[in-house]
Amino acid sequence: MHDTLMASMILLGGALVLGALAERLRQTAVLGYLLAGTLVGPGVLGWVRAEAGVSVLAELGAATLLFSIGTEFSVARLRALGARTFLLGVVQILATIAVVMGLARLAGLDARAAFTAGAVVSLSSTAVVMRLLIEGKSLDSVHGRMAMGVLLTQDLAVVPLVVIVTLLAGDATPGHAVAELVRTTGWAVVLIVVFLVLVKWVAPLFLAGRGMARNRELVAVFATVWALGSALGAEAVGLSPALGAFVAGVLLGSSHFATQVRAELAPLRTILITLFFAAVGLAGDPSWAWAHADRAIVVVAGMIVVKVAVSALAARGLGTSPFVALATGLCLAQIGEFSFVLAQTARAGGIIGEELHRLLVTSTISTLALSPFLVSLAQRVAKSRVGEALSGGPSGDASTRGVVLIGFGKAGHRAFEELPRARRHDVTVIEMNPALADVARASGATVHVGDAGRVDVLEHAGVRLARVVAITTADVDAAGHVAALVRTMAPDAFVVVRARYRSVATDLRRAGAHLVVDEEALVGDRLAAAIEGAMRTAG
Repeated sequence: MHDTLMASMILLGGALVLGALAERLRQTAVLGYLLAGTLVGPGVLGWVRAEAGVSVLAELGAATLLFSIGTEFSVARLRALGARTFLLGVVQILATIAVVMGLARLAGLDARAAFTAGAVVSLSSTAVVMRLLIEGKSLDSVHGRMAMGVLLTQDLAVVPLVVIVTLLAGDATPGHAVAELVRTTGWAVVLIVVFLVLVKWVAPLFLAGRGMARNRELVAVFATVWALGSALGAEAVGLSPALGAFVAGVLLGSSHFATQVRAELAPLRTILITLFFAAVGLAGDPSWAWAHADRAIVVVAGMIVVKVAVSALAARGLGTSPFVALATGLCLAQIGEFSFVLAQTARAGGIIGEELHRLLVTSTISTLALSPFLVSLAQRVAKSRVGEALSGGPSGDASTRGVVLIGFGKAGHRAFEELPRARRHDVTVIEMNPALADVARASGATVHVGDAGRVDVLEHAGVRLARVVAITTADVDAAGHVAALVRTMAPDAFVVVRARYRSVATDLRRAGAHLVVDEEALVGDRLAAAIEGAMRTAG
């Protein structure tokens, strides 16, 4: 226990320093996390070994990231990706295996080792790509959605690929392999049914309760139990923990509570995903890579070229525009973390030797380290004017300039009802109380259940694209905090804030409000008008 805590502290400390340095150099922090793991790992300083405890934490990090991403993709949203996107994933996997297998055979590898190399290269990193697409605000872009579909298909392919590699190692008969696939599929169906039952009947009992509305800590506990429990449940039945967590997140993402659950899970996700990337870096061996630099550079460059070309050609063959197809290929150019599992299985089974295993591991880490540059390049390619023209419009997020109404108590409800009917469909409501959220939803508003004082909740509700943000809460401290966040995230938005007392109006303006609706002044004006009317009537 002590060794695991010490290793985690060293990894997090190194990730903090190098992640901050990477951000200072205008690079993604993910690159710093990978370098931190390599630096403190057995290949350089030797302060941290790839201990079981660290590996478990890292695997849970990937699972919580994919769970959080899953809450962004409800079942309806996944269905909107279309069968073509998942077909692209199947074509990409099979074509990559075929091309790499052919090149490996030319290089002198036997058929088993060549297939393993192809399987390793065919997989990309869901955790890395999703993190980078979110950071670049491109998760909902055309190439982002296509990459998403391919990555999900690859995750589904992990189990059969591991079974095939195990079979090639001679540890299983064909009948045993088929039985294993049938067993895994059966457990996957059972797990999805269990998740559906929990989402439809159990989760609402917890999240819609009064205790949850009063104490946000309970929501955080629920989110943690749900994310880690789904990952552990999937692992217990022989499935990928990350895939199980993603499926659970997708099903929960169809509920009204997804926004707040994701926000409360954010701190834990940040810690665990940092450990994940740093733990991936532990496998790096710079001394071996330096001694075999010529071969490693050729292999890394070849892998990237093959993956980009295969993915882009497959996307182009399915009717995607050239620029979007190229952007999709660039997003999928790295080798994924699950490739380590295939490589380790192949080495344990005698399919590949130590040298080839080290080459595959070094190449995987190198492509992961290059991912921030490749995904950034993909975004620039997809957003180019030519790319927009060929794809039928901008490839970034859809822009909506509506109204975000924070709070749907009596004041917020009245404000919504006083709007013209044609304007109401542009309103997005953020409300912490599930009962009031139901009222807002019944009134026709788009609703997010969550705390508007959390950046994640504001982000998901589309505050960055809002034209007007109206804060209706009577809590002056909360209103000032939210106004400051909104002005930071959406400097062009017009911020209207309710103030119960005139004495706090100045503080709210200082916090970021453009207009403060002073209740005392409004009441005074109405009273004066009533007095004047009464005097005229009496006179």
